[in-house]
Amino acid sequence: WYQRRVRGRLPVRLTGSTMDRIKRYGDDLLFWLYYNNIGTTIQLMAIQELQNRGWMYYIPEKIWISKAVGKDPLKGPYSVYCWFDVVNWKKAEREMNIDIDKVEYSEHNKYRL
Repeated sequence: WYQRRVRGRLPVRLTGSTMDRIKRYGDDLLFWLYYNNIGTTIQLMAIQELQNRGWMYYIPEKIWISKAVGKDPLKGPYSVYCWFDVVNWKKAEREMNIDIDKVEYSEHNKYRL
């Protein structure tokens, strides 16, 4: 949701050196940049790098999710996802049933669901 809204309003000019620096940042800093630079090019760069790392924005719950590494798929529609808990500022795991139509992701992440 934010990605579409922001992209429609801002011209994005990313230099190679800026993106090289962003790629070295940890996930925590990328989430901080995302939540504290709303409507800016910095937020778009954080979105791009989070998506490159396999994170997807789940619109109904307004959270970032990724497939939990090393977890076996569950039986039925549920699977284990890692999500970023903004309140406690940490990654956590939980079983979720994801509606793919309500996930913002880059093209190379769509097969990770």
